[in-house]
Amino acid sequence: MNETDSLLKLSYSKLTSKKITSLITTFNIDEIFEKDLSEINNVIDIQKEEWENVKNIKVEKAKKILSDVGAKIIKINDEDYPENLRNVINPPPILYVRGKLEMEDSTAVGIVGSRNCTEYGRTVAKTLAKELAPFGITLISGLARGIDTAAHFGALEGGGRTIAVMATGIERIYPSSNRNLSSHIVKNGALITDFPPLTPPIGYHFPLRNRIISGLSNAIIAVQAEKRSGVFSTVSWALDYNREVFAVPGNVNVRQSMGTNKLIKMGASVVTSSEDILQALNISPKKKDKGEEMPLSLPGDEKIIYEMLGTEPIPVDAILEMTGFTIQHITSILLLLELKGLIREVGGKRYIRNYV
Repeated sequence: MNETDSLLKLSYSKLTSKKITSLITTFNIDEIFEKDLSEINNVIDIQKEEWENVKNIKVEKAKKILSDVGAKIIKINDEDYPENLRNVINPPPILYVRGKLEMEDSTAVGIVGSRNCTEYGRTVAKTLAKELAPFGITLISGLARGIDTAAHFGALEGGGRTIAVMATGIERIYPSSNRNLSSHIVKNGALITDFPPLTPPIGYHFPLRNRIISGLSNAIIAVQAEKRSGVFSTVSWALDYNREVFAVPGNVNVRQSMGTNKLIKMGASVVTSSEDILQALNISPKKKDKGEEMPLSLPGDEKIIYEMLGTEPIPVDAILEMTGFTIQHITSILLLLELKGLIREVGGKRYIRNYV
């Protein structure tokens, strides 16, 4: 049995992560299911029937999925397993990765926040990521709508690397509106999950995903959060892992800022600019050379209109005046950009880039 088969069987099993780690770090993984039960029981406590059930798990479909999407499996004792994550309490023994993990990813900041964020929140998340990226900081987030998406976009627009931690199987982009974004992340970072292929988005998986976001990061920035938010799960893991926690202050009358304002009252460091993060992490102000940047590859007139848009709504009349295109041509291009998930209308025939 080859290593991929063995790791998939362990990943689909009901064995605890500690038991899987013990097996992976003790045995040659492609020979593990050839061992006598007595040898296995020298490492973990497991009954014969339970071990036979693990051995009999079918993994052919999962293997094909990994091949189809170009994903690979990284185990905890591999050289390219993320060092930050390896050093936390009870790290995930098996990771599925699309893209590439680099040594430089050990300098990383997580940016998290509400899916139902405000334009203020989107702008702050994107700006922080875009300004931190050129300093060699890898931006970590969860590929969700709202703050996560804005952070990934910001990192890419800053010419940096970003890692999206998924709460699903590696082949399942959730939400589906982020498929285009995910393809750029693969080229400039990685998609990563500890859930095996075919795993759907399930509510309790997201707090488990958050432990990986915190584990990969040197610090966590909470941009926006309501009183009850998954952000608190990420922050809790960050504190367990001895990571510094930052929070962006917000309007006291806006529910999306109530959670982050609460974090500040509880002792989180206030962040109002990227310089706050650089100073706290003792990162040199010398910027690295930019890598591959956004924007996306778009044909002529689409690119012209896309680059006009940002986080502030632009009315169609302004686009008409700035481009000299006919209204029919502008309307057609805006529709194409909307269908590609790159922009959206915010009312009154006004458009912004889509960071949701």
